[in-house]
Amino acid sequence: MLNKFAQSFVILTALAAAGLISTNVSADRLKDSGSVDMAYVKRCGQPIPDQDDHMLVFHEGEGTSTNKGGLVDGFSVRVLEIRDIRQGTGTQQGYVIYSKDSDQRGDRIEGIVTTIVKDGQPKITFEGKWVIINGMGALAGIEGEGTYAGYLTVEDRFHVDWEGSRSQPKGAVTKSQE
Repeated sequence: MLNKFAQSFVILTALAAAGLISTNVSADRLKDSGSVDMAYVKRCGQPIPDQDDHMLVFHEGEGTSTNKGGLVDGFSVRVLEIRDIRQGTGTQQGYVIYSKDSDQRGDRIEGIVTTIVKDGQPKITFEGKWVIINGMGALAGIEGEGTYAGYLTVEDRFHVDWEGSRSQPKGAVTKSQE
């Protein structure tokens, strides 16, 4: 007969193998988080004539990433996104590109935008999911995913916080290899 510890170990191992629980993010995945303050460099919109206040909007923003202890700290960041909004609320999708010299990471984003008017002023927030779609240079072979949340700080600037997990790039040297 198995003792309680052995029984628990067998049950947890079986559940993990079945994919019903996760023992950690992943053995080869690292938690990662950061933020970026950005400015819009291009914005244009086109009304969609199916109902009042329906717009298709393109945004391009630029900024610098803060990712303390991470791989993209101090990288230039460029976001290209399209929003399909009705009365300021709707969906967003696009790409975020982190770059420094020949190192680059591309993420695909997909989320929602919400606008609430308070005291006659709009408050715009957004949130969603990101997934790394490619890496180049020192970031070649990187994989990862997570969530983001942000808000407009003033009319032409916004702030984004992100978190998730990522792998080490294929060519990365770890401390144990040095």
